[in-house]
Amino acid sequence: MAHEKYVLATGDTAIERLKVVEATHGPDTQAFLKRAGLREGLHVADIGCGVGIVSQWIALQVGSSGSVIGVDASAEQTQTATQLAQKAGLTNLRFHTASAYATGLPYGTFDMVFCRFLLMHLAHPQRALREMASLLKPGGVLAVEDGDFTAVFCWPPSPAYERCFELYRAAGAQQGADFTIGRKLFSLVRDLGLHSVQVNLAQPIFAEGAQKLLPGWTIEEATENLVAAGLATREEINDICQQLRRMANDESVVFGMARMMQVWGTK
Repeated sequence: MAHEKYVLATGDTAIERLKVVEATHGPDTQAFLKRAGLREGLHVADIGCGVGIVSQWIALQVGSSGSVIGVDASAEQTQTATQLAQKAGLTNLRFHTASAYATGLPYGTFDMVFCRFLLMHLAHPQRALREMASLLKPGGVLAVEDGDFTAVFCWPPSPAYERCFELYRAAGAQQGADFTIGRKLFSLVRDLGLHSVQVNLAQPIFAEGAQKLLPGWTIEEATENLVAAGLATREEINDICQQLRRMANDESVVFGMARMMQVWGTK
């Protein structure tokens, strides 16, 4: 089965943007995982791990008595992730290239399975969730985060900001992605038959910092897909990026990022 086409850049090209993504969403993810029961000694699978930034943090939390395996459909991503983990000296962390639909991991062996910003890119998110639930031991926890990109906002209002995310949603839809899936996440996880399914909402907001560069950076990486699909011209995208960079440096302007739904349940 062919993998879905990812809207943004991957591998080395994406590392700096992904670091900013982690600065934007990382604090909420860390609080979420601790709330879901992440602790020392757990064996965890991180599905759709990208270059492994969150995987590294999880590995530090579970310690030498625990383990983490990151799975991504992109060999370029897992190769980069492996190199970064080796540089960090994390011996309890390894990476594996596989589809989220068929991870190749042993069923019934993990204490926690996690994914973030994965389901929105999949044509069959429920199928991937069933695979993740199968990986859990009885009593294991599935912890899932995903976004709703209709809830972004800028104040004072900006047509460029609104157009940026309109184009991003359109690029995703053109590739079969669903950048509104966050609002559906609770129902998707409940349908798996897990126990004690819980939900939380997080939405980062910034008036300053590198995080405000993320919207422009994201749409810039999606340029080739947008132009190829006839959704925008390079001139329009360049103009949007210039306006976003200007607003990112203006501390009187507030950027509200994607609303993140956080859902967890026990097998």
